[in-house]
Amino acid sequence: MRVSDYSFRELDKRWVGIEGKKYCKKIGKKLRIKNLARPVFGYFYIDKEFGLSLRIVGNIEKDGRNKLYLDEEFLFDSDLVLDYDFVSKFEIELLNEEVVEVIEGSYVLENKLDIHYKNVNNFLDTRNLEELDPFRSTQFPDDVQVLLVNKGENPDELLWARIEGIMDVKPDVLICKLLGASYYNEDYVEDAMVGVKYFKDEESLKIVGMLRRREK
Repeated sequence: MRVSDYSFRELDKRWVGIEGKKYCKKIGKKLRIKNLARPVFGYFYIDKEFGLSLRIVGNIEKDGRNKLYLDEEFLFDSDLVLDYDFVSKFEIELLNEEVVEVIEGSYVLENKLDIHYKNVNNFLDTRNLEELDPFRSTQFPDDVQVLLVNKGENPDELLWARIEGIMDVKPDVLICKLLGASYYNEDYVEDAMVGVKYFKDEESLKIVGMLRRREK
C-alpha cells in the first residue's frame, strides 16, 4: 500500500520498510546517501511544526550472531527526515512490532523522537478526536480549518489553526493558534490564540472567541 492509503493514526510511531527500487533511489538522491541498499527502513512520527514525517534509518544489518541492528551512522544523523509530500506515493510495508523489538537500536530512535509527544494541555488527546478529521490537513494532522463567523455584512472566513490542547475549564473547547490572519477582523491575527469548538449538530468547527496565550 502507498503512504497516502493510510491514515495518520495508522502511520504514527510505526516502523516501515521500502522495497521499491525507484523509491529507494529517490531517497538516496534526496538525502545524498551513496550506495543505499534495499530495502530501506524508516520510522514515522508527527512533528507539530513539520507534520507527519519519515525518519530514515537506512538498512537493517545482521551481525555474526544473527542479531539485527541499525547502523549508528544513520541512527544518530538527525537530518535524515523526509516530509509527507515527498513520500506520499511511496509503497511501504508496516513492520510487525514483534520484529521491531528485536532490532538493536530501534528503541534508541523511538526515545529520541519522544520529544515530539509532550502531552501539554492534553494535546495528544486531540489526535484521537475523529470528528475533527474532515477539517485536518493531510500532512499536518494538528492543523485544522476553522470557521470565523464575522458580524455585519462581512462574510464568514475559513482560517487554518494549529491545535495546542484542550481547555481545562471547558473540555469541549480546543486551544488553537491561528496560522493566518483574518481579512475582516483585525483582532484575529496570525499567532493569535483562539478557542475552537466542534458543533455536532452543524458538523462544523468554529472559533468561539479569543484566548490569552498560555505558558507551556
